[in-house]
Amino acid sequence: MSKIKANLALVKALKNWGIDHVYGIPGDSIDSVVDALKHEEESIKFYNVRHEEVATLAAASYTKLTGKIAVSLGIGGPGAVHLLNGMYDAKMDNVPTLVLCGHTNTDQIGSGYFQEVDISTMFQGVAVFNQIVTDPNRIFDTVNEAIKTAYDESGVAVLTIPGDILKTEIEDNTLDKKYEYVRPHFSAPTDKIAAAAELIGNSKNPVVLAGVGTKGAKDEVIHFIECIKAPAMITLPAKGIIPDTHPQSLGNIGKIGTKPAFEAMKEADLLILLGTNYPYVSYLPDENVPCIQLDINLKNIGKRYDVDVPLIGHAKDILPELTQACDTVERRPFLEACQENMVNWNKWLEEDRMKDSTPIRPERVMAEIEKIAEPDATFSIDVGTSTVWSTRYLRLDHQNKFITSAWLGTMGCALPGAIASKIAFPERQAIAIAGDGGFSMVMQDFVTAVYYNLPMIVVVMNNQQLSFIKYEQQAAGELEYAINLADIDYAKFAESCGGIGINVTKPEELAPAMQQAKAANKPVIVNVYVDQDAAPLPGQIVFDEMLGYAKFEIRSLLEEGKLEKMPPLKTLIRRVL
Repeated sequence: MSKIKANLALVKALKNWGIDHVYGIPGDSIDSVVDALKHEEESIKFYNVRHEEVATLAAASYTKLTGKIAVSLGIGGPGAVHLLNGMYDAKMDNVPTLVLCGHTNTDQIGSGYFQEVDISTMFQGVAVFNQIVTDPNRIFDTVNEAIKTAYDESGVAVLTIPGDILKTEIEDNTLDKKYEYVRPHFSAPTDKIAAAAELIGNSKNPVVLAGVGTKGAKDEVIHFIECIKAPAMITLPAKGIIPDTHPQSLGNIGKIGTKPAFEAMKEADLLILLGTNYPYVSYLPDENVPCIQLDINLKNIGKRYDVDVPLIGHAKDILPELTQACDTVERRPFLEACQENMVNWNKWLEEDRMKDSTPIRPERVMAEIEKIAEPDATFSIDVGTSTVWSTRYLRLDHQNKFITSAWLGTMGCALPGAIASKIAFPERQAIAIAGDGGFSMVMQDFVTAVYYNLPMIVVVMNNQQLSFIKYEQQAAGELEYAINLADIDYAKFAESCGGIGINVTKPEELAPAMQQAKAANKPVIVNVYVDQDAAPLPGQIVFDEMLGYAKFEIRSLLEEGKLEKMPPLKTLIRRVL
């Protein structure tokens, strides 16, 4: 049998799975892998990022966009620590990724050697597959097992590789074979389908909440809600699954959701959960109304809300069966009442989107972004107030893709997501929307986008604040503290990286700036100075939040001798009554 270096066997396994790129930073303990990637640079492109966190965040984003596993790598010790944030994002958003992490040479493990940390223990909580490679002869099979486990369990697989282990020659037991993960097909039992259809047929006020688990079944979701004439809502990461302009859409649910969605939930007599493990149960119906839940993961059934009819499987498989079993509803008064509420809500949103005041309103920024967005644009959204403005005021359609750090909620995810988007879909427009707080955490990797010629538009909502935290403090009745940020001229920064930078300080500058960004053939930062007092209010302000805001104002007056500027009374009334 012929011989092969163990590092080449590892990379051959990656090729067999159709992996065509890797994110990471080279270094001594992982350089045997990097050397093998050099041998295969025509097949697998290496993206050398400036921070390992960006590598894992980009890998997670790539999988959110494509469903295909992505790979990142870094050295042991500090590199491993940096990798963790994006790994937890992948874990909590249930996307398969593979992480290759360097480690101390085998004869030094446990000796307290330079940069040695207990990697296996550190990764235990984040990984569905966590193995230190000790036998170079099994590396090909181990990589295959790691990738298959990541797919099967929708999570992170980690191979920790001592620096010396892949430098040895082994018997060539590799195969020239193309692997592709094929998801299992599920068909719900006919009695469960019939029971669900009966509940739907007997309900007057059914509501549908669709989650990211329906991402591969957009058409099936639309056919289902149109058949039963139910108002439909989406969770944050599911934005775009139901077009925002669909006549049965009530938008998002929750703090960043719409008031009509909140009110419909509270009037519902049947809850239909599709591909979501939505955690904020206070936004679901107050009474324990009947519930149908469709989910691929049995552990999610009934986890948040008592379920009468469980449907285990993929939405793409089961929804057509359920739709066929349901009688077509021609008219539903409940839906019509929800649509009337939505007309008023959209009227209020449009008023916000058209405001020409100075400082610039974030809502107006979203309106201008929407004008230059192509029909199949991909949006990568950061965590913070940028999440609120984009989710609520950016109207997306079926062809758009929308990603964020949904469950971990880590700031700094927008730029890595845009990088991954241009790698996944080179011909599609990539737009990142971030606050200055989130963007500044990863801004160094804007130069990565420039270096690899990944044209994108990065809109920085610059208010020199951690403004989401500011309003969290207010809603809790706490005084504002440690939320102010020093200003950075991100336009100059973009130019210093070799990109294009545009500063915007007036509303009339927005449209030309966005048009310039759209026409550019390189990465662009549009640095928009937005109103510091723009409040990301919930769609429906609940009693505890009202008490918190009142307590905050009283404390501000008594302890600091001033009254803080609050949102207009008209806006507050709309969100409360």
